[in-house]
Amino acid sequence: MMFQTARFTRDVTLLRRTLRPYRFALTGLVAVMAGVGVTTAGLNYLIKWMMDELIIRLRLNLVPWFCLVVAGIYGVRSVLMYLSTYTSRWIGARAVDRIRREVFAHVIRQPMRYFQKYPPGHLSARLVHDAEVLEQGMTNALTDLFLESFKALGVIGYILWLNWKMTLLSTAVIPLMVFPVLYFGRRLRESTDRWHEALARLSHYLLNAVRGIRTVQAYRGEPREIIRFGTYSGETLASRREVIRWQALHAPFVEIALGIGMLVLIVLGSYEIRSGAMTPGGFTSFVAGLFLIYTPIRKLSRANALLQETATAAERLEGLRRRDERLPEPAAPRPCPVIREGLFFHHVWFAYIPDLWVLQDIHLRIPRGTVTAFVGPSGAGKSTLVQLVPRYFDAVRGRVTLDDVDVREIALQDLRGAVGWVPQEVFVFPGSIRHNIAYGAPEAGEREIERAAMRAHAHEFILRLPRGYDTLIGEGGRALSGGQLQRIALARALLMNPQILILDEATSALDGESELHIQEALAELRGQCTILIIAHRWSTVRLADLIVVLHEGRVLDFGTHDELVDRCPLYRRLWRLQTQTRAPSLSR
Repeated sequence: MMFQTARFTRDVTLLRRTLRPYRFALTGLVAVMAGVGVTTAGLNYLIKWMMDELIIRLRLNLVPWFCLVVAGIYGVRSVLMYLSTYTSRWIGARAVDRIRREVFAHVIRQPMRYFQKYPPGHLSARLVHDAEVLEQGMTNALTDLFLESFKALGVIGYILWLNWKMTLLSTAVIPLMVFPVLYFGRRLRESTDRWHEALARLSHYLLNAVRGIRTVQAYRGEPREIIRFGTYSGETLASRREVIRWQALHAPFVEIALGIGMLVLIVLGSYEIRSGAMTPGGFTSFVAGLFLIYTPIRKLSRANALLQETATAAERLEGLRRRDERLPEPAAPRPCPVIREGLFFHHVWFAYIPDLWVLQDIHLRIPRGTVTAFVGPSGAGKSTLVQLVPRYFDAVRGRVTLDDVDVREIALQDLRGAVGWVPQEVFVFPGSIRHNIAYGAPEAGEREIERAAMRAHAHEFILRLPRGYDTLIGEGGRALSGGQLQRIALARALLMNPQILILDEATSALDGESELHIQEALAELRGQCTILIIAHRWSTVRLADLIVVLHEGRVLDFGTHDELVDRCPLYRRLWRLQTQTRAPSLSR
């Protein structure tokens, strides 16, 4: 019970915060809906007047006036209905659009570990599907809950005036409707939670299956993936079935309560007409009024089921915003320095999970303008170490500094503007080559873009393309080779004129010609910026002025290639494994 109360309080708070910016529009909406309730009561009164005056007393001379009044009420009612429906749905659409923007703006600023908790499929399901459910729920809730409630209140006021005793007795069955609505609503909320989670898992699986379609087809995995998809889809269907079952259970209980209410009404009405306390027209109007009350109650019962789905969607979207793992910004940020001495790691320790150290007591000095390569077995901590520089993560202990300025004292945007990043798997956006190169500096002119491409050895192949810099790359960069994509990524980094350039295994999957282009570009950049390279290819490693050997999160040794070959057994073994490996002969 305490959990349900807390959840209800949280839902109300979330709804209030969501609708607060539209409070003036909501005030007008309430006034319009109240007008609809008044017209509903007026139409109900006209039923009594028609029965008593036109049908029983045959005052047919009043028929034109009656028709005129009915037409007037329906005219006003239709305008009010339009205004209420349009306004409520527009408020809901605007509110959900604002929530979606706020959640995306929150998510896009989160560090990498946030996306381990919420992978792409889950985020897509929440930002698209849950937002759609929320919009439908809010618009229908505003329309059904408020509009139908005002209709019911208007009619209740009228029938209380008509016969308060019959009203109280006839509406005594309403609690019989409310109890199952509340009971089933709790069960519906729980099953809706499970359905949304199953849907998110299905979306995540589908996204991964489509991304890996080449691997699936290359290894004849289609039958296995069809079975896996069927499993996820079956789980989603089973959870959806539970939602449908609890939704369907509302209607029978409401109908039973309505039947009891009608039986009470018939018995009491017969007695009231016989005793002269109510005219036939009054009884007819009373019956019509009760129907007008029960109809909104039916809709409110159905709306409760929708509200449970809406509340679940809102809670899931709010959950994305509530989880905030952003790295702290400095209270008084220092300007990013122009590096004069170099990049320093001062006894740095780091762990993704407490006490499971990925980096241990890293102490390094990387002079300005040099090329430094990090080598070591997989899992040695190479990528983690360089990711501390642009603050994708923060050191648990120790400091990373540019000269004597701790990177945590620099505003994130300024720091990352000084660090260029070229990953192993290049991501490009659908659009032109020009747009992709200029992504980090959208204000850059054509000459600046071309100069960056020249420095990355990309200008020549770009000019050979059908539309040059305006060539569309296509989804996932399928129009370009891996080497071309790497050079586009390098040009994108160089356009920002970074003080530090990081290549995270950027040449590991390239052919010899493409690697040569990258190496030539790096050789030309020597001295212009500090370059950090994570590489397994020794042809790239040998470009470095300084080579750092990492093993199990520690610096095992550092120096030049010749020095490390002489004195570092691990480096010598890694070098020999690569340089002495030869492909088998194909000659006969």
